[in-house]
Amino acid sequence: FIKMHKYRLISKKGEGAFSEVLKAQSIRTGKYVAIKCMKNHFNSLDQVNNLREIQALRRLSPFPHIVRLLEILYDEPTGRLALVFELMDLNMYE
Repeated sequence: FIKMHKYRLISKKGEGAFSEVLKAQSIRTGKYVAIKCMKNHFNSLDQVNNLREIQALRRLSPFPHIVRLLEILYDEPTGRLALVFELMDLNMYE
């Protein structure tokens, strides 16, 4: 991924049908984040920006009960996409 070098990967937090979530640490700030790595590949930045998840997160930010999207990492040559979120202590199921 482009800019993935900004984070040190710590561990895998979980996996679903469409993505895998990794715990990482920002090299610059030392803060922990959750990186959601999408399994699908995307053909363009427009396709990424039109994802419902990204549109909804942008509209709802900064609502206090919505996890904050910090950064979008998109590598156009490979079509890989990762979303960087604030790291929460628990998930919805805990």
